[in-house]
Amino acid sequence: MHSPLVWLLILLALAGHLALWTRIHCFFHSLPWKQTVIDWIELAIMFITAATPIGFLAYLLWGPALDWSSRAVWMEFPLLYFWACWTALLVACGLWVQHRYDERHAANYFTSKTLSSVHLARKFDIAELAIPKVRFAHRFPGNQILQYVVTEKELFLPRLPAALEGFTITHLSDLHLTGEFLPPFYQHALAAANDLQSELMVISGDIFDVDRCIAWSESTLGQLSAPCGVHFVLGNHDTRLSDIAPARAELKSQGLIDLGGRWLQTSVRDTPIILAGDEAPWLSTVQDIEACPTYENGERIFRLLVAHTPDRLHWGAAHDFDLILAGHNHGGQIRLPVVGPLISPSRYGVRYASGVFYEAPSLMHVSRGLCGTFPLRIRCQPEITRLILRRKT
Repeated sequence: MHSPLVWLLILLALAGHLALWTRIHCFFHSLPWKQTVIDWIELAIMFITAATPIGFLAYLLWGPALDWSSRAVWMEFPLLYFWACWTALLVACGLWVQHRYDERHAANYFTSKTLSSVHLARKFDIAELAIPKVRFAHRFPGNQILQYVVTEKELFLPRLPAALEGFTITHLSDLHLTGEFLPPFYQHALAAANDLQSELMVISGDIFDVDRCIAWSESTLGQLSAPCGVHFVLGNHDTRLSDIAPARAELKSQGLIDLGGRWLQTSVRDTPIILAGDEAPWLSTVQDIEACPTYENGERIFRLLVAHTPDRLHWGAAHDFDLILAGHNHGGQIRLPVVGPLISPSRYGVRYASGVFYEAPSLMHVSRGLCGTFPLRIRCQPEITRLILRRKT
């Protein structure tokens, strides 16, 4: 029988093991590889994450007797992994502190309030909203996949032109038309987005997962409207389509404006602004960005970047964007009290899972998105957001 201290060290190693492999999962999911390859890697990581503790437990219970007071025992090959796990746990704790610092720093640049919380399963027949698989998952205690929240956030931007004070943007992301959530689900949610009556609307990627759902566009995405247009980029899940071109063409035929891989100059409130769309690393980054004007008539032009992944924050800051709108990370989908999200498909782990972040000169809003391919959300409601731009004084 091992001493309580030994069991404590084992538990800490287990926590470090989870921290290590969730971070590895995050990293691989951020790579610009084919989604089928990523899917297989994810399955392998899930197997390793589950099987390794079982193997260690078997080794400790039925393996050779270990003299835990001996230094030599800690150098045996199976136990060397403990050192890696403890190191990973220390790093994870340090990153957790960094994330809390990021949150406190960004708090100077926004305020947030909830406008409404909609539980669709209580308002409508759930059979109209989703297929049996999703309806079954919805029964899991605390699952919020059919409970979206409408939020309003005031963003305080240091370089916002005076004419854009109070300008409104509805931010949607990660619709994931997989066929598992049915058209009425999207119709209800997107009607709520229209009801916000923002001047501009953006969708920051992951719109379609399967070809047959492109035909749903007219009754869903085609109903979106905003005076300054509904703009979109595509994301990594859109690359699951047999051909992306028909998806872009269909959305454009419904009146949506494709920003993918380009920038354009337009005018809102008689003020010039730059709108750009970044779909990297899976598709194109913003082409010919060096030719994008910074000033007009001696006045700086406000620059807005719509990117699928928040990993592009540093690229956007390096290219002088004022505001970046992203998604991709779904808020982590499962968020624990105090700890926060566990997994986020980003090379930065859960740092940019959702919320507001600032890296001078760019302020970034990361949406939790509306859907996903994994029908489970705990303490992480799907989100539709109305952004109000304010000048930071």
